[in-house]
Amino acid sequence: MIEFEQKFLENPIPRVWQITRGNESDLAQVVEWLREHQALLTAERDRYGAVLLRGLSALDSPESFSAVLEVMAHELMDYVGGTAPRETVYKRVTTASGLPGTYSLALHQEMAYQAARPDALALFCEVPPECGGETPIADARVVTSRVDPAVRERFDRKGVGVRRALPSPADAGPNSVPRPWNHVFCTDDRAEVARIAEEKQWKVEWRADDSMLLWQQVLPAFKVHGRTGEKVWANQVHYHMPECMLQWALRDERTEEARRIQMQMVKFPDTMDRCFHDDGTAVSGEDAKHVWDVLAESEIPVRWQRGDVLLVDNVLALHGRRRFTGRRRILVGLIKD
Repeated sequence: MIEFEQKFLENPIPRVWQITRGNESDLAQVVEWLREHQALLTAERDRYGAVLLRGLSALDSPESFSAVLEVMAHELMDYVGGTAPRETVYKRVTTASGLPGTYSLALHQEMAYQAARPDALALFCEVPPECGGETPIADARVVTSRVDPAVRERFDRKGVGVRRALPSPADAGPNSVPRPWNHVFCTDDRAEVARIAEEKQWKVEWRADDSMLLWQQVLPAFKVHGRTGEKVWANQVHYHMPECMLQWALRDERTEEARRIQMQMVKFPDTMDRCFHDDGTAVSGEDAKHVWDVLAESEIPVRWQRGDVLLVDNVLALHGRRRFTGRRRILVGLIKD
């Protein structure tokens, strides 16, 4: 029999389900236990935004994680249109961001720059980080309260859309930022790119060097949670503005890249992502940097243990990554309720 203690670590997020009995239960028993507790797990996800399952030895591989996902998820999403470099590991289980450990990841809701996004995600620790590599999370309700009221009002009234500058496949290396267009669309076929863009109501502008400007539709900057009815900040303006890309590089001490970004901002601004409101005006750098600062101040780091599964509501919580050295392998499944 599996028994567990519900508690917190040092902060009010995540809620932790620490296994206290039945740690050595086999995978079939774990799956059945999760099925029996699915309603409680969903209720705790709605209340706290993130729930950490810890202490089940059967969770030791992509295959076992996939079996758990089948209980947690009504449906799993693919990653077409995503910004991060990832690899498929097993069925719809993928690696988390393939960016080198020299890169942190700011707090964000997954794929919040497009209309089709997961309702939740589950992160699985296959190999704990050797040094660093924590996953910071935050309560979106707290983040929303910290954003300046004038900025909240402006984004609520005018929404936010992203123009992404995607390089040619010939000009982008593995795990590059930004990803080349063939990785974003998961195809080298321009006709298939056009089909996907039309389906998603995106506009594609090809350039002479085989790079692309991808205009994604303007979306609400806030999202209402389907069960709780709470309305929270839910966009990625801080990931698609030059001013924030500069802040990101400086925070990570990627000095050479910071110099390149500064040069691009002056000489080649059309080769960089940028955000716009629904009236066609550009999002101000000042607003974007304010959001960046709020998110940086809101991080609550979660230190990984092997076999951990972190269930994150993709509206009520945000997640990111701290820099790391050595090995680290976190897998992810994108959940549709």
